[in-house]
Order: sequence, then C-alpha cells, then structure tokens
Amino acid sequence: MTISEAVEIYIKLRNKKAQLKAEFDEKCEPINTKLGQLEAKLMDTFNKTGVDSVKTEFGTAYSTTRTTTSIADKEVFMSHVRKNDDWGLLEVRVAKAGVEQFRENNNDELPPGVNLRVERVVNVRKST
Repeated sequence: MTISEAVEIYIKLRNKKAQLKAEFDEKCEPINTKLGQLEAKLMDTFNKTGVDSVKTEFGTAYSTTRTTTSIADKEVFMSHVRKNDDWGLLEVRVAKAGVEQFRENNNDELPPGVNLRVERVVNVRKST
C-alpha cells in the first residue's frame, strides 16, 4: 500500500465515521428529548412530594445536586484572591502555552516542578 492509498483510505474512513456519528446523533435526538421530558416529570414529582428518590420494581429514580463554577470577571476574582490570600479558590494547573513560552525564553528548560511529554502523532488532512 502506498502512502497516497493510505491517506485516501484514512480520509474515507474518517468521513464514514463522521457520517455514522451524525446519523447516530440524529437518531438519538428524539430519545434524548423524551429522556429530558421524563427527567423533568420526575423532578416535578420530587419537588411536589418533597422526596429525593423513588424505588420501583424497574429501578430507582433519584435527584442529585450538581454544582459548576466559572470565572465571570478574571480581574475582580484574582484581585479578591490576592487581597484576601484566598488561594484555596484556585486549582493548580500548568498552562501549556505558558510552559512553551518559558522554554522559548529559557534555552528549552522547563519551569521547576513541571513535567513535559511530547508525542509525535499522525494527522491527515483532505486535499482541496
């Protein structure tokens, strides 16, 4: 098999996979809509009856509380953290772009305490 043939087959398979996913998503849409309606009905029942769960012969329906957070104003938030020494509001993550900039400015050295993993992968782009 030539490289050209491998790329051609790869693109065809990737396109087929995207098509199948789109078909799957389309077929699941009415199911997801119905599931959402059933979840709303169950939640309404929980709210009206004051219960958090109901056990049936088919299974148990129960409610949980999910919390998400996001930054509304980065400057205001960071000012609060610094002013109040409230560092527990932050999670420690390494910014890839920051590490790349650090390496660029420091002879390819890493910041202290940081690991770097670089892997070579194959990508295929369709010709136009």
